[in-house]
Amino acid sequence: MKATHGLLGLAVGLSACSAAGLPFKPETPPGSAISADYMMLADRVRIEVDTGGYRLEDVQLVRSDGAVVRPQTIESPPPGTGSSIGLGIGTGRTSYGGGGAVGVGTGIGMEVPVGTSNRVQGNTLIYFDLNQTGPPPWRLTVKVAEASPATIVLPPR
Repeated sequence: MKATHGLLGLAVGLSACSAAGLPFKPETPPGSAISADYMMLADRVRIEVDTGGYRLEDVQLVRSDGAVVRPQTIESPPPGTGSSIGLGIGTGRTSYGGGGAVGVGTGIGMEVPVGTSNRVQGNTLIYFDLNQTGPPPWRLTVKVAEASPATIVLPPR
């Protein structure tokens, strides 16, 4: 019975994590789970985009007057898991004495990624110049790999 309650709790906890995202969602779903949030800094706007695990290909911010603003800086997360080739080299030694055996081993491992991947690990951070963006609301247009462009409205706070 305790095991059933433990498994149920684990399942609920994991499902909550998988559904968690940033507060602002696209107007129309682009085919992958994309969401965003923003923070006003002293001289910039920092926008965090959850790309659903895909690489960001293009992004722009459209002001309320229709002017398009390109980002100052984009901080991309590290590449995601993809195909790789592993190589292992190891040595081993045993010693027999008095009817017992002791094993000692050492090894070196190396992994080399193969090809390119459209997957990333984590969220993408995008910075815009506050002097160029003006005050919210903004429309953030995001294009990620393997999905249609998505438009997310970022309202005033």
